[in-house]
Amino acid sequence: MITGVVHTARDPVREVLDIVSSTIQEYSMIEPGETVICAVSGGPDSMCLLDSLHILSSESGFSLYVAHLHHHMRGEQADKDAQLVLDVSKQRNIPAEVGHEEVFDLAETLGVGVEEAGRIARYDFFFRLLKRTGAHRIALGHNMNDQAETVIMRLARGAGTQGLAGIPPVNGPVIRPVIQVPRNLIEDYCRKRNLPVITDIYNFDLRYTRNLVRHKILPELSGILNPSLIETLSQTARVLRWDAGFLQKQAETAFLAASMKEGRVTLVSEESLRNLPKAIGSRVLDKAWRECTGQTGNLEISHVLRLLGGNENTVSLPGEATAHRHQDHIGFYPAPPEGLDIVVKIPGYTVVPELGLSVTTRILENTSGDEWAKHCSGRPPGPTSFFMLELKAWADYNRCEGNIRLRTRQPGDRLAPLGMQGKEKKIKDLLISMGIPRYYRNFIPIFTSGGSVVWVGGFRLSEQFKVQSDTGKIIEIEIEPLLRRRQNCATI
Repeated sequence: MITGVVHTARDPVREVLDIVSSTIQEYSMIEPGETVICAVSGGPDSMCLLDSLHILSSESGFSLYVAHLHHHMRGEQADKDAQLVLDVSKQRNIPAEVGHEEVFDLAETLGVGVEEAGRIARYDFFFRLLKRTGAHRIALGHNMNDQAETVIMRLARGAGTQGLAGIPPVNGPVIRPVIQVPRNLIEDYCRKRNLPVITDIYNFDLRYTRNLVRHKILPELSGILNPSLIETLSQTARVLRWDAGFLQKQAETAFLAASMKEGRVTLVSEESLRNLPKAIGSRVLDKAWRECTGQTGNLEISHVLRLLGGNENTVSLPGEATAHRHQDHIGFYPAPPEGLDIVVKIPGYTVVPELGLSVTTRILENTSGDEWAKHCSGRPPGPTSFFMLELKAWADYNRCEGNIRLRTRQPGDRLAPLGMQGKEKKIKDLLISMGIPRYYRNFIPIFTSGGSVVWVGGFRLSEQFKVQSDTGKIIEIEIEPLLRRRQNCATI
């Protein structure tokens, strides 16, 4: 029995059912008529989850579908675990499915720990099943002890309100109906209901951080500080979720007013940050990082403090991202694309998601000789962007050898910029002289033909490809970066 919250309930079954039913109602987890995928490993938590939801489903009008992932980590025992889950499901007339993943191999492939690889594999399986079956929810067996462990782990790593709010009871389609049930009550429930449960040896391996917190740190803290520490931490996380939810709504508005997006880069105005309470500004930075990287977690406090401090021009962030200060903005840059080299459709429309932009080309006939040459030698009129000086260029199509390719810059790239009388310059030096941040340079489209640079997209055409009076066909190349402008939202 794991120490923690002490319950004196005479009927653990009734108490668990009451808590689960109350939790479902409080967080509007399941609506009548919905199908819930119940994730069942075979351990006490998931068996309690399955059994309690099965009992409640008849009176609440929802149905279940059991999912079990075979991790291939425990040999024949893992086969027995999967069969046990299938047998229990069959006894209750619940459809069930077993997925398979070589988690050790996955951990090596992804370069992550076994714990993380297992989590990734499970969620991938559950969400694929959700889509294929048309189910509405995925029920996971996280309990009150898991919540307390999470708070301790995040506190140790450094987390703000959002992180210390712990595991959310509802996160999109994912629900956690037993999140307010302590583990010892779950174990009592399983015994009372004579549920067969699996003991996973990996749950006792102290090399895994969560196991260390579960079996050593939390019991010792409970004995020293507070016998009801698990319940106290769970309640603290619940209150912090209220605070985090309110602050997050304020931050949503502030983020739209303080930030913009160009291509793959998210930019936050430092002036706006200075005018925001730090509780909101920190969340704006967190949202910018998540928009840039696609990450679902939160920045650690140490990163947020470095960004708010203003003493560093460049900060390396998780998710292979970089934050860099430029022109009173903090730009959030993802990892640069590698190996990009595509053929541009002529005429036509080419989407380049790696750079967050699209390219439109047209072929024009030079019907006015010198007049067209003069028109094409100047900077095109029209809008520009935060980084780019020109979003359109005209080149002599006859010199393009019938095709144009798009890639990112390479070491040694050179061109003779238009207007410099044929004098060559390294593209790197050109961009430095124009004050372009080095992190953005990796996202600039380089248009080439026959091995020569035609246009440093957004910045400078090559003299070699300029339109002249005797040019017959002109190719018009237009860049349209993905843009999100700052919005005129009410200030906090």
